[in-house]
Amino acid sequence: MAIAVTFGIMGDMKKSLVLAADIGGTRARLFLVHACADGWHVLRREEMLCAAHAGVEALIEAFLDMGEEEERPNVACLAVAGAFERQCMRMTNLPWEVSGEALCRRFGFARVRLINDFAAQAYGLACLDDDGVVVLHPGEVDPQGVRALIGPGTGLGMAVLSGALSHPLVFPSQGGLADFAPRDARELALCESLLAEYGRVSLETLLSGRGIERLYRFVAGLPPGAPLALDAAAIGAAALAGEGVAVETFRFFARLLIAAAANLGLTVLARGGVYLTGGIVPYMLSFLRAPELVELFCDHPLMGAVLARIPLYAVRDELVGLKGAACIAARLARDER
Repeated sequence: MAIAVTFGIMGDMKKSLVLAADIGGTRARLFLVHACADGWHVLRREEMLCAAHAGVEALIEAFLDMGEEEERPNVACLAVAGAFERQCMRMTNLPWEVSGEALCRRFGFARVRLINDFAAQAYGLACLDDDGVVVLHPGEVDPQGVRALIGPGTGLGMAVLSGALSHPLVFPSQGGLADFAPRDARELALCESLLAEYGRVSLETLLSGRGIERLYRFVAGLPPGAPLALDAAAIGAAALAGEGVAVETFRFFARLLIAAAANLGLTVLARGGVYLTGGIVPYMLSFLRAPELVELFCDHPLMGAVLARIPLYAVRDELVGLKGAACIAARLARDER
């Protein structure tokens, strides 16, 4: 059951104003939210490029300066792509560091919660409606089963959750940095072509924006690191337009993503489903819906029957992480009252 989320000003309680942010390696999405008894209501939303700001504090200050003086939040939850220790973080794909304590001092927040960006997406699953999720493989859903998320963007994120979606137990992960395991001769050739340049090939080396560019070089027969006239976004646009090399690049990318999703599903026995998320997924649904990819997801000499029972979904709501951060922020605000 999705949590109610509406737009509009509800009430005039200063302590109910909260900031929610989903900060990735490329862009940040931010909500100013009013927390109420039945959930939260959005007052203002912005999307900002991270490269235009010196750090997380500068990003938040720019967002707050866009509003009115009375729109100063009391608490905040930031979903950030990075590793955490005691509410201090270092971002994975940006040279940014931040701490919850520093944010409280700078902006006068009563409380700040920093969470992994994919943990936020896990919390956000409860906010999705039917249009926000595409069923790629129905499997046999266990409502109390473990769920897993995997998603390519600037990097490759993963998270695991258990229990009811309304009150999940969420486990963040750095599984995107696990080693890539080739499954056939073509994938082995791909791995060998990158080993000389990188020394080690992780899943994120291939399943990310930069990974799309590496795959394009491989499909086009270019050496690793060769200059490209197209970046990942342009390759995606070319694939949707039917350009041959770009189409094959995205077919290859989809195969690698589905294989990684199957491995994650086996690792945690995701009886509740594996969710493909991240900024790239909504734009490649036509490739992910290919019937042969369901066969690939279930293709395992020993565990094929287990994988056949694991549902596979694609999340096309790009605000799922931001909504998850808003859920946590609203809970903090209610605790402060």
